[in-house]
Amino acid sequence: VEHKGSLDGLRLEACPEADAALAPNEVRISMRAAGVNFRDVLTPLGMYPGDATAIGLEGAGVVTAVGADVTALAPGDRVMGMFAGAFGPVAVADARMVVRIPKGWSFAEAATVPIAYLTAYYALVDLGGLEPGESVLVHAAAGGVGSAAVQLARHLGADVYGTASPAKWDALRAAGLDDARTASSRDLGFEERLRTATH
Repeated sequence: VEHKGSLDGLRLEACPEADAALAPNEVRISMRAAGVNFRDVLTPLGMYPGDATAIGLEGAGVVTAVGADVTALAPGDRVMGMFAGAFGPVAVADARMVVRIPKGWSFAEAATVPIAYLTAYYALVDLGGLEPGESVLVHAAAGGVGSAAVQLARHLGADVYGTASPAKWDALRAAGLDDARTASSRDLGFEERLRTATH
């Protein structure tokens, strides 16, 4: 991000560290796809807090080299994960931050998963301790993290409710939420609607 305030402030820049010698726990990845997150838009617009300038924080590709201590991955492995430089042709990642792509997934599919699903998992499991049979309300349930949270909460056996703009309710239905478990995120009416639905 050369200058903030507009997407016109983005520029291509050489990244010599992508070709530098790998640390013992690093892998080099030939990028095939990158996830684009809300932060990737807010950062160049100058709307993300702090001095963030890096964009492209998750992606998928093929391992081309591994550091001396990396034993779980090898050149040729198809991987996805969280790491800086995902918008470039080559990225370097801590090997602990990538995993093999599940069979049948495209690079594009794999690149969209890490940040949204890890955020949702951390919120629901690590922070919330969500248990089967509990109820959870997911705000903005049609967005990236929201849709991941809906899927994970349902997988964990929770009773899931979600809010979204009415134009996105079809996405909530497709995710398995019926109309009684859906409310608008555009006003405070969701409170009464969901109190009624949950008694």
